[in-house]
Amino acid sequence: MNWLLKLFFSFRLRGRALLKKALAGPDAVPGPLCLSRDKVRLPFINGLNLPWLSYGGDFGANGWKPLGGVGKGANREAMQRIFRKLHDRGIRTIRWFLLCDGRAGIRFTRAGTPLGPDQHLFVDMDAALEVAAACELSIIFVLLDFLWFGKAALVNGVQVRGRAGVISGAYKQRALRRRVLKPLFKRYGHSPVILAWDIVNEPEWVTLGFGDSSDTAVPYLTMRRFITKTARLVQRHTRQLATVGLANTAGLTLVRDSGLDFYQVHWYDRWDAQSPLDKPVPEWNLDRPLLLGEYPTKNSARSPDAIIASAKNSGYCGALAWSFLGSDHVSGINRPGEET
Repeated sequence: MNWLLKLFFSFRLRGRALLKKALAGPDAVPGPLCLSRDKVRLPFINGLNLPWLSYGGDFGANGWKPLGGVGKGANREAMQRIFRKLHDRGIRTIRWFLLCDGRAGIRFTRAGTPLGPDQHLFVDMDAALEVAAACELSIIFVLLDFLWFGKAALVNGVQVRGRAGVISGAYKQRALRRRVLKPLFKRYGHSPVILAWDIVNEPEWVTLGFGDSSDTAVPYLTMRRFITKTARLVQRHTRQLATVGLANTAGLTLVRDSGLDFYQVHWYDRWDAQSPLDKPVPEWNLDRPLLLGEYPTKNSARSPDAIIASAKNSGYCGALAWSFLGSDHVSGINRPGEET
């Protein structure tokens, strides 16, 4: 049944795109990425994924970190050291996970309805933007990670994952947008440090119709509606850009024509057969620029330099390496304290 839903909506969206193309006349190849409203053209973005100092612990508080994340003390000092290291390496753009799986930064009712930011979220955000500005960094903040939708677990008194109902339930989703995301966008919507808001990282893994049939997966239209409404919220309350970090180009049907300012896909060797890195971007028939939001820096058949060169030749508007502080098998960028 899932594959039928995916096929139906794929053909539906593709049909709408073809109709729009027929009415509009010749294709316009997406140009370079521009800053929202100002239309300031940006050069090719060569950056990296941070992606976190501590997963889910950089912004806001919980039982593990009752005093908050990067806003104070040793956490702030660690952030300063890392950002200076990035600046010294010539990095000017980073992708940084914000609310992750919901373990910190948001206050919830017992029933799991968002009440608003916790008392440390904005303190940590203020500190992050101050230090990033001093180090001349621009940030793409990832609002939610796909682990947000995983099965809940209680670890030493802290709930991790288990927030799928916040998106699948209309009331709870509206509460998230109005009580958490809207205040966030209004407070930081004019910050020159923030380049974009990445609404959800790799949503395909938790969307029905893309291979996930678990009891926590979100219906296709529900996920698409959340992305569309959040993108609209970004554009209404900020001067920044909205995007979604897709696992690969197969997910483009989920976000096409959803109001994003630019599309974003991730590339790893295992996806190259269905999402060739060397395929020219115009052949994807997109109406917005395309960013390579993640690529491997270890255990790949291609070197990072070769991947960046391919991305440029194919017409991507930028490429962000995975990752600076990661310890997984595809993260090969030296971490602070290691030799270059």
